[in-house]
Amino acid sequence: MKKTKIQSQVRNFNVKSGNINEQERTVELSFSSELAVQRYFGNEILDHSEGSADLTRLNNGAAVLEDHGGSQIGKVLNATIENGRGMAKLLFSKVGRGAEVFQDIVDGVRENISFGYQLKDLTRVDDVDGEPTYRSMNWMPYEISVVGTPADPTIGIGRSIEDTFEIEVDDNFRNLETKKEVIEPKEEKKQESFISIREKELILLGK
Repeated sequence: MKKTKIQSQVRNFNVKSGNINEQERTVELSFSSELAVQRYFGNEILDHSEGSADLTRLNNGAAVLEDHGGSQIGKVLNATIENGRGMAKLLFSKVGRGAEVFQDIVDGVRENISFGYQLKDLTRVDDVDGEPTYRSMNWMPYEISVVGTPADPTIGIGRSIEDTFEIEVDDNFRNLETKKEVIEPKEEKKQESFISIREKELILLGK
């Protein structure tokens, strides 16, 4: 086993899969699944069996953001794992960008959401189509965002990791580090003296 650093990633879903309550300004939706997503190290699967997902931060009033790094536009009321999917109820603000984004959701202008998450382990499982496949049995979502581009078409929410962090992986794990080629400096060719045709003629003539 070795240790490696995992870079930020994103997985998105469609908000149309949710239940919108305009009066309460809430949206109930599925935010995660076990769909395998291709990463630089191979396929990645988030396990949804009991105990695999740590929902502590989501159930502690986690923020609903605009495009991950944007302003807070609401909060998570509750989150659960049901039938192999992550479920959440979101409350949107009555003012500012929260009100504008919620209205866009109601009008069908904004349809995609995403969730930030942190992997705490990755275990290699059976390869798929020759690609190494890893399943995380310990992962923690920490925020949900309204975003623009979907990546997981099966639900309505995505995922990205908070910071670069170190976990244990098998020795064959594919990382982003590449070996730098050492390029030896080429020897400069000595510039051959150039003698013009006229000069050659003069030499032959003894001049």
